[in-house]
Amino acid sequence: MYSLISMNARIKLLRKQHNFSLDNLASRSGLTKSYLSKVERGLSTPSISTALAIANALEVDVGDLFAASTHDLISVVKKGESLRIGSNDDNKRIIDVLASGITDKAMQPFIISPPSNFEKGPQLHVHIGEEFLYVLEGELEIEFPEQIERLVQGDSIYFRAEIPHRIRCVGQKKSASALVVISEGKPISFTSKHWKSGKELGTGPS
Repeated sequence: MYSLISMNARIKLLRKQHNFSLDNLASRSGLTKSYLSKVERGLSTPSISTALAIANALEVDVGDLFAASTHDLISVVKKGESLRIGSNDDNKRIIDVLASGITDKAMQPFIISPPSNFEKGPQLHVHIGEEFLYVLEGELEIEFPEQIERLVQGDSIYFRAEIPHRIRCVGQKKSASALVVISEGKPISFTSKHWKSGKELGTGPS
């Protein structure tokens, strides 16, 4: 069975351990105080890029936002045993976190089920490094400033994560994809950010 985890509680705990106020965390992460407050209260589920921004601001491995690290050297995650963030509501983002026990990773693997519509908050995501995505089931769109790619089961995409991007599920069936976020020879962190509202590029993936 999946371990449903409270990412908001972990973020609040880590913030208090660093003696950061919400204002401090907002300043360090580039996110708004109101958005971070919603995250800590469980009213908003961060995207992967947002989680990377928060982890960098808190000076922890992104995996520490999901669970206390055990500093493993080998991580095996059996089917149904990943850490899950989100809900099974039709239009909610679901993130299954893999290899959370290993810190200072050069890459962070996830299984993601993106929502079909945009949520309020940051829409286009940018961070240093690269991303590889492989569609396991369903259909999705990934939008860049100058192109939109529609992917179906078996398709994959690899891109520089400095390119603003966003993802959404399309079609009637729920989509699931394996996503690997890769750093550039150093532990994953979020070191640059460039947000735009959904209105600037119209409707599309989140």
